[in-house]
Amino acid sequence: MRNSLIVLLIILLIFTSGCLDDTEKSGKELTISAAISLSDAFREIGDAFTNEHPDVKLYFNFGASGTLMRQIEQGAEVDIFASASQREMDFLEQKGFILESSRIDFAKNRLVIISPSGVDVEKLVSPEIKRIAVGNPKTVPAGNYAQTFLMNSGLYDSIKPKLIYAENVRQVMGYVELGETDAGFVYLSDTIDTDFAVSGLNDSLYPEIVYPVAVIRGSDSTDTAKDFIEYIMGDKGQTILHKHGFV
Repeated sequence: MRNSLIVLLIILLIFTSGCLDDTEKSGKELTISAAISLSDAFREIGDAFTNEHPDVKLYFNFGASGTLMRQIEQGAEVDIFASASQREMDFLEQKGFILESSRIDFAKNRLVIISPSGVDVEKLVSPEIKRIAVGNPKTVPAGNYAQTFLMNSGLYDSIKPKLIYAENVRQVMGYVELGETDAGFVYLSDTIDTDFAVSGLNDSLYPEIVYPVAVIRGSDSTDTAKDFIEYIMGDKGQTILHKHGFV
């Protein structure tokens, strides 16, 4: 009789444990790796999305698009990737890391020069401008756009000795804000709610800045990931992106 009770208790514990596991897994989670220039906009979009989908938990991983691409290539558990350029997404698509049917362009941006007091393109070559912050062209799309712009405008050779390379656009902003550089290349969206002087560029001298997003192949939450991308593309998501300086 005692042995039968012990067996019954064990069966009950196993059944209860299984029920708890099912409850814990009933919630949906998404890990989203996104270009750091999207951080403010995506956090706001994320809040709006989870308000409408309270069963979904979002985890954001922001960084340079090239760095995030390498993390995914090396096996990082990610459900969605949003890049600041096509280059990184093209690479992942060619390697079979994304669901091609889920890939879509969702925002555009512009490259600008920031400085404490106003530095335009012509002033970059002047002796008083000694250091210019720019993202590492190998991993930071903004840095790649900036390098292309400088080369196409014929300024690269004269400005190259002044360039200070950063790991992402937010680090570029930090260098300028702390006075470690006299100017920097960032996106227009990065200048929203800042006190920097902003100078525009000839947009025809660098590739159009287009942001693609896609679901990562093998995601355990493919349907939820597609729902989030659909939300980005919808009126509410696009309104938030425009609010944060994207076009």
